[in-house]
Amino acid sequence: MNNLTDLMRRATENLEPVSPDLLERTVVQGTRLRRRRTTLLAAGGTGAVLATAGLIAGGIHVLSSPADSAAAGTPSAITKPSASVKPSPIPSGTPSTTHAASNKKTLSTLKTLLTTPGRSISKPETWGDGSFSAAAYVVNDGHGASRVEVLLSGGREQPRCVPVGPGCSTLPDGSTLYVEKESPEYTDSRQAEFGVVSNYVLLQRRDGRSISLTSYNGAREKGKPGHTRATPLLSVKDLTALAESKAWKLPPVSTTGK
Repeated sequence: MNNLTDLMRRATENLEPVSPDLLERTVVQGTRLRRRRTTLLAAGGTGAVLATAGLIAGGIHVLSSPADSAAAGTPSAITKPSASVKPSPIPSGTPSTTHAASNKKTLSTLKTLLTTPGRSISKPETWGDGSFSAAAYVVNDGHGASRVEVLLSGGREQPRCVPVGPGCSTLPDGSTLYVEKESPEYTDSRQAEFGVVSNYVLLQRRDGRSISLTSYNGAREKGKPGHTRATPLLSVKDLTALAESKAWKLPPVSTTGK
């Protein structure tokens, strides 16, 4: 190697470079190429797997400038696009903002109609999909808890009082009223164990929309702990008065399911 270098030096010692600038850029480029080769070869003695990783890492390190990238035929920078933030999918069955507002309004109305001195109201609950809106509270007047719930419907149900049967009556405006008094929640031996009964009214308007209300003699419809009082907090008469209130905002008249 020394002999070859000496021969090349003596063969070119009397030649003038085309320009000092060309000579300088050639020397710089040669230095860069040697540095690149040295970096890549240094990774070769660490094993096949580490050699591959070293080649990639070395290439990225050496090709950090536009000039080096052009010399190696590699883009000057590899940019990884940032991941866009996607909104969380809405779980199936989740009510829309409009539905949620309607359910909230039903809950608020129920609370207003139930609030009287001496009563505590707790455990608010709502559900509904737009064609109906429902809400519930647990109400305690000091003599035991009673779950009270309401359901406002757009009218997909069949008329309960056609034909007219027990518990049915017709109101002056043409609406029909169906009532059940202290109806047991179970038809088997569990009724004796839990003892939950309910008062229920269903007011169906002439346009098909309806309001139903239920009052239990326990904090829940079924299961433990069972009944907490002898009879439901609200009588059939009380529930009928609530159903006839003008405060309710019923869903639009439904044209499906008929």
